[in-house]
Amino acid sequence: MLWKVAWRNIWRNRTRSLVIIIAIALGLWAGVFASAFVVGMMHEKIDSLIKLEISDFQVHHPKFRDEQDVRFFIAEPEKLIEGIRREEGVRGVSERLVVNAMISGPGQSGAAQVFGVDPEREAVVSGLNTYIDSGAWFEGIKRNPIVLSHRLAEKYHVKLRSKLVITVQDVHGEITAASFRVAGIFDTKNPPFDDRQVYVRRSDLDALLGSEGKVHEIAVSLDDHEQADPMASKFAAVRSDLEILPWMDLTPGMRLMIGMLDTYTYYIVGIIMLALLFSIINTMLMAVLERVREIGMLMAVGMNKMRVFSMIVLETIMLTMIGGPVGLILAWGSVNYFGKVGINVGGSAYADMGFAATVYTRLVPQTYLIITLMVIGMAILAAIYPARKALQLNPSEAIRKI
Repeated sequence: MLWKVAWRNIWRNRTRSLVIIIAIALGLWAGVFASAFVVGMMHEKIDSLIKLEISDFQVHHPKFRDEQDVRFFIAEPEKLIEGIRREEGVRGVSERLVVNAMISGPGQSGAAQVFGVDPEREAVVSGLNTYIDSGAWFEGIKRNPIVLSHRLAEKYHVKLRSKLVITVQDVHGEITAASFRVAGIFDTKNPPFDDRQVYVRRSDLDALLGSEGKVHEIAVSLDDHEQADPMASKFAAVRSDLEILPWMDLTPGMRLMIGMLDTYTYYIVGIIMLALLFSIINTMLMAVLERVREIGMLMAVGMNKMRVFSMIVLETIMLTMIGGPVGLILAWGSVNYFGKVGINVGGSAYADMGFAATVYTRLVPQTYLIITLMVIGMAILAAIYPARKALQLNPSEAIRKI
């Protein structure tokens, strides 16, 4: 009986009820979609960072990343690399020489980070060969080929087959240099990456440094990013003399950012729900004040306070349970649609910060369940004050209200 009465009561003023239902639906949709957009944007950034720059996990000499000294090589890398390659889920392993160098072109010079790589293995790990849009990935130049970005090619005024001179400090502390010719030019649309890194063959850089086949860095690419942490920990336990870190620990603040992404949606939706909470309270309070005489009459003829309280609570919950699911369905449809086709944000501002031009919205499925529970909680909270206000009415006074 109470359910039927509560249902009829919310439609006594259709306009007001529809307005609050639409407000709840649009508020939830906006909050969930905005969260999915930000989460998608950050995941695009993270995926690009893992693939192009840091891989799923890396191995170094404990002091190499801090001091960048060319003499800090990985001790006995062969067995470690063999063990990593045998692990299930490992897509590729790339051994690298990494050195800070001076690069000189026609009338221009500057600093860059030079990576000495095996072209085939590096292509599997970073996929950088897929970003080549001029020339080829270490092909077409027989001696000392170099691959760099369009931005660096413009900076040093070079094109395909142009000569660049790389100057480094070798393992003996001597300054040495060699000339390289441009074999390929890439464009990742990621300025922070394109502005600082160039690639040469490991054998060529090895000859320049006198490193005798040693390596500074082992980069590992996995099929699943989530496996990076446990796999890195596994090998770190075996080789405690090396620094073996997953992608979350290779970039300062990344682990904290990932943790924040997991709760970002709930903060945004919670703020919107807080605003909706006061709107619902205001609406239900108006409804109670308009029906003072009616509620007083019901109490006078024997309806106890618990039933009055339950009736007001049911009205509030019904309003919220109509608007809430509509908003969640709209959000789910929008997130799924733009998760497939993407949203082209364009603009150089995003690109300059290393974000992709196209953002694919995403949310984990359990987010919708948690938001549903938040909606139910909001409905119950919103009902308490108007219902208590109704209980405070004196039946004899309420029925005399005009």
